[in-house]
Amino acid sequence: MLILWDGSRVNCDVLEVDSQHIHLNVICKVTQVSFIVTFVYPVYCIVERRKLWDHLTLVGSSLTLPWIVAGDFNCYSSSNDKVGGGDLRPYDIKDLLDFRMALGLEDAPSMGSFFTWTNGSI
Repeated sequence: MLILWDGSRVNCDVLEVDSQHIHLNVICKVTQVSFIVTFVYPVYCIVERRKLWDHLTLVGSSLTLPWIVAGDFNCYSSSNDKVGGGDLRPYDIKDLLDFRMALGLEDAPSMGSFFTWTNGSI
């Protein structure tokens, strides 16, 4: 993962780096507003992803600042998140939904193309 920012607009302190996430404290230089951002790119292995969700649940439950979690979650939160392929099974979506529910996280609406690729095609 590579994360870049404009140092003239924000101060970023890296709080934690892991193979599946990078955790930052961000302060806007214009408004002086502070918030936490966690960028995630979980591995495809469900067991390893669960470790990430468990860890972030602990982290998120102790935060007092606003928190953004962003990235490619490598899993689905509903059947609308995929086209083609096999049917989703309940365990395919359970871990991500449990993580979101435990911390009261909401899925922000997206703009533009919903799918970036389908069946290996961009």
